[in-house]
Amino acid sequence: MTTFKHQVVRDLVWAVSSPSLMSRLSQICDWPQRQWYQQIFDTSLPWLKELDADPAELEALLSQQKDRRMGKYFETLWYYWLHNHSRYEVVENNVQINIDGETLGEIDFILFDKTTKKTIHWELAIKFYLGVGDTRKMHNWHGPNLRDRLDRKVTHLLNKQSVISQDQRVVQWLKTRGIKIDQCAVILKGRLYLPWEKQQPQDVNRAQFPMECGSDLLSGWWFTQSEFDEKFDNEQTFLTLINKGWLARIPAASADERYVKSGIFEAVAHNVIRYPLHVQFAHSVGDLDRVFIVDDNWPGCALTAG
Repeated sequence: MTTFKHQVVRDLVWAVSSPSLMSRLSQICDWPQRQWYQQIFDTSLPWLKELDADPAELEALLSQQKDRRMGKYFETLWYYWLHNHSRYEVVENNVQINIDGETLGEIDFILFDKTTKKTIHWELAIKFYLGVGDTRKMHNWHGPNLRDRLDRKVTHLLNKQSVISQDQRVVQWLKTRGIKIDQCAVILKGRLYLPWEKQQPQDVNRAQFPMECGSDLLSGWWFTQSEFDEKFDNEQTFLTLINKGWLARIPAASADERYVKSGIFEAVAHNVIRYPLHVQFAHSVGDLDRVFIVDDNWPGCALTAG
């Protein structure tokens, strides 16, 4: 397996090659699966190796981004990959659709596929959800800060974002710009975190996830602070994932700071870091790679109110 030296290149590799969160949900738009992602990664491998030798251009592009949200970082990685891929031409990206003074939405990417000679509308998203209750139900998967939910995001992608280019007003609006959309696709990546119930790592069972999920989706666990305290001793070390490490792993040797369990609790108590907290095991063991730690009251009244 190829090892890349630079975190931005590792993240780019993850963005391209990681599996989709969901399986094919629509006959109208494509939801590419692992085989397609693996294929485009394989064809990009020689270029990725060259990029890893000198990633200055990619690092500069990322440093110019004023929007530091994870979704924007993910989108910029894809933009850079598409811009450098011989098969695709980026016709437009982040297209704000304003018709007669009304903002109807945005299109992430409009691409021209030089192989198929088709113009494609792409929507991208990266999401991390924690499961509560019956995790086979999409509505029981929540963003760590309870501002987002898997079922709502999928519904929005299916019924709004991915099909906006098929709205007749938008078709005519794009036509005035010399664009006719032939196909659409959804690139949805991320990770789902199951609640810890004293299972062993090998007990991860795909039946615990919604049936709409991809069979090879990435997963992890979430713990309340009390569960985390009970499960781990102070021999295990962790890296806190604040602004990096959500996509590709951070090599332990390059980590800025490591924490033991008691160090995490102390840092939270002094408001140096806060829950929900995403952490990476310095040395992963099976499914114990990255986990979320939440307050003992999470999700609490915020969830019942929703």
